[in-house]
Amino acid sequence: MNTNRGRSTDKELMELIQGGDDKAFAELVSRFQDRLLNFVGRIVVDRETAEELVQEAFLRIFNQKHSYTPTFAVSTWVYTIALNLARSELRKRKLRKYLSLDFLKEEADVELPEKSNSDYESLIPILRKAIDKLPEDYKTAFILCDIQRLPYQQIAEVMGVPVGTVKSRINRARMMLRDKLKPYKEIHHELSRGIPQTISLY
Repeated sequence: MNTNRGRSTDKELMELIQGGDDKAFAELVSRFQDRLLNFVGRIVVDRETAEELVQEAFLRIFNQKHSYTPTFAVSTWVYTIALNLARSELRKRKLRKYLSLDFLKEEADVELPEKSNSDYESLIPILRKAIDKLPEDYKTAFILCDIQRLPYQQIAEVMGVPVGTVKSRINRARMMLRDKLKPYKEIHHELSRGIPQTISLY
């Protein structure tokens, strides 16, 4: 096995972690922390909560390290744990909203400023807001595909649905975003190619 942790594959790192190598776990955290924060942050739309959930995800990864088997990619296992925590948080919010009677208030639609000729990167906040308003399942599939760059099969494994359902949700999310963002040709053009990896949405 490659003992140079920085060059080890994810699965090799997990073997080291399961063997009690704390430095290997630190390397795993380094590899996934930013990606998970970006992913969870877009799901729960709250930076502070996202940071707490990502910390909890890594705690579970460490405590449950022996439950991982190489049947799936390490990233699939990691994203699944993070997604389950994010979904749990959303369920808690819905319950709190129901108990506080906030469910009687209609949620406002995306408010977009006047059409602008600004460059694409300056319009990222508008894109963020539009993504935040997508239905949860569509948003999750879209983020995993177009932002996190996971393949369809892996997204299906993370979300626990067939690949066909994943493709349908992603296509529907893209259509909804394109429709909402038609006035912004810079964003509309980029959506046709996918979100640039160099631009963080959180």
